[in-house]
Amino acid sequence: MASKRERREHPPEPFLANSQEEAGHVADDGKKTRDEENFLDDVHDVHDVHTSPAPGATLLEAARAPDPAPEPPSAAASPELAAALALVNGALDNPATDPKDLFSEPVIQAIKVIRDARDKSLWLKLKARLQAAKPRGVNMTDIASATRPAGDREDGNVADALVALAQERAELFHDPAGACYATLKSPPHATYRIDTPGWGEWISYAHYSKTKTDTGLGRAASDQALRTSRTVIMGLAKNEGPERDAYLRAARSGEAYYLDLGDEDWRAVEITAAGWRIVTRPPVTFWRPSSLRPLPVPVAPGTGQHDLLWRFVNVAPQDRYLALAWMLEAWRPETPFPVLELVGMQGSAKSSSQERLRYVLDHNAVPLRAAPKSVEDLFVSAAGNWLTSYNNLSHLSGATQDAICSLATGGGYAGRTLYTNAEETVFEAKRPVVINGITPIVTAQDLADRVIHLECPPLERYIPERSLTAEFEASAPSILGGLLDLFSAALAVLPSVKIARPPRMADFAHLGEALMISQAHPPGAFLKLYQDNRRDSIARGLEASPVAAAIRAMVDAQYPRDPTGRIFEGTMSKLLDDLADHRTIKNDAWPKSPRGLGDMIRRQKPALADIGIHVDILPRTRDGIPVRIVHRDPE
Repeated sequence: MASKRERREHPPEPFLANSQEEAGHVADDGKKTRDEENFLDDVHDVHDVHTSPAPGATLLEAARAPDPAPEPPSAAASPELAAALALVNGALDNPATDPKDLFSEPVIQAIKVIRDARDKSLWLKLKARLQAAKPRGVNMTDIASATRPAGDREDGNVADALVALAQERAELFHDPAGACYATLKSPPHATYRIDTPGWGEWISYAHYSKTKTDTGLGRAASDQALRTSRTVIMGLAKNEGPERDAYLRAARSGEAYYLDLGDEDWRAVEITAAGWRIVTRPPVTFWRPSSLRPLPVPVAPGTGQHDLLWRFVNVAPQDRYLALAWMLEAWRPETPFPVLELVGMQGSAKSSSQERLRYVLDHNAVPLRAAPKSVEDLFVSAAGNWLTSYNNLSHLSGATQDAICSLATGGGYAGRTLYTNAEETVFEAKRPVVINGITPIVTAQDLADRVIHLECPPLERYIPERSLTAEFEASAPSILGGLLDLFSAALAVLPSVKIARPPRMADFAHLGEALMISQAHPPGAFLKLYQDNRRDSIARGLEASPVAAAIRAMVDAQYPRDPTGRIFEGTMSKLLDDLADHRTIKNDAWPKSPRGLGDMIRRQKPALADIGIHVDILPRTRDGIPVRIVHRDPE
């Protein structure tokens, strides 16, 4: 056999063509791969595995040597086995053998014969010698793969068993977006999304339990078997399983709404206009990400007290129906969601209030999250959470605000699939969103028009967090029961609610009206609350725009006003010059040209109109682009 120096000077060719690239192994750095470590585990089952045979001894002689070697075969080796052992021993013992010749076709076939022998100690000893003699750069996993006897593909057999187990114990299906699920046939009929860790844990344990022997131990499925089976199971779900929706936390079926309690029995709350009840088998299918946590079990219908919420959530009394309407709307997955923005000075319990709101709406392992670093992060988080909750924000980029707007009303994000060039991964979601910060965060007008902005008032006194949390968790079942009572009462009134000129978030406005009417308030009471809040949100967004702020300053300066309400009439170029005198925000966002001014005005026109400032941009003439600004008191 060639010396180590000769092997270093003449590195052998890889044992299998492209095997390192295909399997992802890195052997030349001297580190064992995980597969190689697993492969060598059973070598350690032989007591003398690290003991080299005596000089001149053949592998067959070493295998039949007395202790510490295993007992020799009871019958003499067959001629085929003896010839195979002689061939491999000769190759290993011959100093002139080129290392790569150890894995020539004759030697490979001989190793297969040895592996197929009844005496498994022969193969274990041979593995030890091959490990010591193999050239650098050759993986033992490749050797094992090439010499494995027919029908001895363990991973393949386990993968097949996992697929059969899934078909035996679960109903496989897919949703309209192509995501694949498995609903267990036995109670409590849990549903797993197949591409999540939860499914891997269930199928691994099911396989382990099914393969238990008299010793009480079962067989573990390898990562490779799990990956292979998952691909097949998803194919079965997508191509042979039915298509139906799978919901996260909240769902609607017919005239009823369903809220997943998240408990071990997979129960849900069914809410209708006639009342609510807890059901064990809802007609809709829920799935649960790993971060989802159980909701408090509500007290009996009619006995809850939603007003207890305000002991633990710092919302001003005049804003509480806005908060309640937002909470109930979060359980209606078919409607666009308004975004809740909590703002207040340091120490006004913004974060703890937000956390407790989420506790009774969509309890989660991580109730408050840091600002998303990208639009992709926002949608990835939304894919595994019902309520999207961000804490302590100081700024959101324009792109992120646009994405939140899309998320709250229904949208998606597409990005390149990892490790591919041609595939896209698409995230589609519509989620209720709540954010908080010391100062208003929302500045983009499109999002400002969808925001419920609540100021958290300063606290009069502080209570130790530990005792307050304990008291809140004790009150949570009554709070949730009271919210469910409110929801049912609002649903009973909702069909009769009429709004002559509904605002942009019309579904939310109708539900809020129904809520307040059900609590003995006159029609129109909620609409006034909502329109006032919306107008304030729009005004805050306008204040962040230097052009909108300058136009408002121009309007305010025009006293006494023209009886027609006219504020300005001229070209876009002249307006740019005139607005410079009313500029209150000095930053780089100020337009440098009439065209830039026109673009900024077009983005702010709807918001300006809401506060009574109407800007008309007319077709270009020889003198430029005519602009007319008129002020009328908003209705």
